[in-house]
Amino acid sequence: MSSCNHTEVSKSFASQCQAIINTDAFVIDDFRFYIYQAQKHFSLLNSWLAQDYAHFWGMQNMNAEQRQSELAPAPHKLALIAYQDATPAFFIELYDPQFDEIGKHFENQSGDCGMHLLLAPVITPQSGFSRRAITATAKLILSKLGFTRLVVEPDINNQKIHKLNKKIGIQSSHIVRLTNKDAWLGFADLASFEAATTQGD
Repeated sequence: MSSCNHTEVSKSFASQCQAIINTDAFVIDDFRFYIYQAQKHFSLLNSWLAQDYAHFWGMQNMNAEQRQSELAPAPHKLALIAYQDATPAFFIELYDPQFDEIGKHFENQSGDCGMHLLLAPVITPQSGFSRRAITATAKLILSKLGFTRLVVEPDINNQKIHKLNKKIGIQSSHIVRLTNKDAWLGFADLASFEAATTQGD
């Protein structure tokens, strides 16, 4: 499948990705993904982001209006919400790194896609759920959308996401100082993802 065209200035990152998806909902592994729509999904996301477990997103001290502004659609990013059966499972934000602060800290390549992941609050624990969620997300980025490199910049203190990132083949590069955090810059491509996910634990 052809990837989003990143040889031009990515004014239409979101629209190009939506054109490839070409549907309101699609399934990867155990999850059904929907394009994020504020009128349908913001109330739910707002409740997640206000909780302690989501503090690495940096929105705990924001009010609802500020959070809605942060999540608002933009040409250089695309947000989706994933459901497992009929239950909201996680939220992802995909973005073009060259239009983000992180893009100043490495040499951008055609085919780069940044990713932020927020799991739903745990109600009934499921063994391996976090790994399945991030694996499905990597498949979306590197296979369905055809990006050639996944870019992440988690807070250096977010040990849970560092462990998950390794399980999908993300290799940490170096620590970068961003406005609101010190972050590990990391990358994965389809080869490193497939190698990590086929070798098991």
